[in-house]
Amino acid sequence: MSNTMKKYADFLHNISGKILLGCDGFVDETYEIVEVRKSQSEFTPMKKLKQFGELLVERADGGVGVELVPKRRCEGGFGINTGRVAGCLGLKPCLPGLYGGQAIDPAYHEFEEICHLVSLGDPALTIALEFGDGKVLMSDLQAVSSLTWEDFKKHFGEEKLKELFSGVDILGLGYWSLTANFDGLFKGFMEQYETGTPPRRMFFDFADIKKKSSESFIKSLELIKSFNSRIPMTFSLNEHEVLELFSRVGVERPELKPAAIASALTITREKIGFDELVVHTPEFAAASSAAEGEAHAIQDRQTNVVRLAGAGDSFNGGFLCASLGDLPLKERLVIANAVTAFFVTHATGPNKEELLAQIEKASDK
Repeated sequence: MSNTMKKYADFLHNISGKILLGCDGFVDETYEIVEVRKSQSEFTPMKKLKQFGELLVERADGGVGVELVPKRRCEGGFGINTGRVAGCLGLKPCLPGLYGGQAIDPAYHEFEEICHLVSLGDPALTIALEFGDGKVLMSDLQAVSSLTWEDFKKHFGEEKLKELFSGVDILGLGYWSLTANFDGLFKGFMEQYETGTPPRRMFFDFADIKKKSSESFIKSLELIKSFNSRIPMTFSLNEHEVLELFSRVGVERPELKPAAIASALTITREKIGFDELVVHTPEFAAASSAAEGEAHAIQDRQTNVVRLAGAGDSFNGGFLCASLGDLPLKERLVIANAVTAFFVTHATGPNKEELLAQIEKASDK
């Protein structure tokens, strides 16, 4: 084994820590669109998201009818998709969220052994149209949007709440753009550490920034910034979200190249006052850290893709698990890239040996 791989092996074989991720929950019903049907059992699916967009534009003055073929009904959301990675690596993360009212929804049954699921109610529903190069997600957000910190406190009670937040190493909160009470939930999370030991890091995935007004976006950033000196904050985005972030905070749009994006992340990070900014794209991942500076890692594009929905969350899961140790920023990006590559080709998270094998395959490690 090379010295490079030994470093990753030593880290993964000794990984430990408490991860708490909240607090959404979706059931994703995923379909593909029929482009050409040959017979009752044979059809050609629409492979490119651009094809679907062009079809909508072409028929914008009339109507569009498409045939949907079910692919799967499965879990969805920041908590479960990000937590899957930690679960597969043996960390058993705690995931308070919306997984079922009377009983855990069957979509989450595979997670009950590897994660600690705590359900506060029924999940939201997402209809996903999946293509070979992307996806369209359409969500009924009522269940997630109506969840408040008061609901959280009422469900757990004071003593269980203390136990839930005690000893946490990585704390995560996701999908700001889909959660109407995000700021309230964040404040509630922070209240738990007014006197207790804070986590080593807090992790955010805001999702589609464009959905919210600039006023509410800046308000949330300012709120999070006010706690960054006590708990280092990491903000993760995809290639579309990071360009929107640059635009909203007045940073000139760079070329979509690793070094250029990393430099723009540094300017942006210093503007918004976060400890770390991370971006993941199909070609590379890049990051800027207050302590470590800039780094990037090339992402090998996968050809045998079986699932894209959840790929970004899988990257996040890999990155936050890698943040449990003392790995340099570049190595954390490499682990996150490898988790993503494994997920899109296997539709699940890797165990430790599978993750090591995926890192070994990577051209940039």
